[in-house]
Amino acid sequence: MIDQNGKTWEADIFVSNSDAASFRGKVLNRKKFSEDKLDDLHWTLAPFTIYLGVKGKINNLLHHNYFLGSNFKDYADNIFTSSISPQKPYYYVNSSSKSDDTCAPEGCENLFILCPVPDLRHKKSWEDKEELAENIISDLSNRTGYDIQSNILTKKILAPDDWEGMLNLYRGSGLGLAHDLNQVGAFRPKNKDEKFNNLFYVGASTTPGTGLPMVVISSKLVTERITNEFSTI
Repeated sequence: MIDQNGKTWEADIFVSNSDAASFRGKVLNRKKFSEDKLDDLHWTLAPFTIYLGVKGKINNLLHHNYFLGSNFKDYADNIFTSSISPQKPYYYVNSSSKSDDTCAPEGCENLFILCPVPDLRHKKSWEDKEELAENIISDLSNRTGYDIQSNILTKKILAPDDWEGMLNLYRGSGLGLAHDLNQVGAFRPKNKDEKFNNLFYVGASTTPGTGLPMVVISSKLVTERITNEFSTI
């Protein structure tokens, strides 16, 4: 195998943890997984994430927090295909410092904020990510009664294009292919390559499916398959 830098890698068995669908298209140039065909598939939410270090303790937060509005159905129906950032976003906040004091300096909070947003098929530019982050932080401040913005010690924002660039997530989709009826079970990209007998796939877009437990199971299934097919015992 020759990588993008021209370096040759030799092995008896290769396991790819890149997205099993986009890898076949982008790297192996399979027509069945061309960009047009991939775009027609159903993908999971794109993550918009904010990592905050905040001075002071926020009393009205638990370890896990969900902040929703009153129009959940309309919001859920439209957010994934919108070309603009949500003005009143729904989001999840994890404050690990509520359960583990070592997650933040004494007297401070460690916040992880996740907001589901359109992937790069629908919203191509995220130049407005600072504005969306400010909307979320302002809303969180109002809901908790604590001025978070004025007490931020450190902040990092990752939009779908950042996630795509860092982890090669197709169009910034956070959890790979969705679990539509025509994308589950035998209809998902196989965990063994169709052409190369020694190439296997793990991750969310292969079997059995998306989500952390499923991804762990996918690695177990591939391990069992490799053992069964290549064992010399």
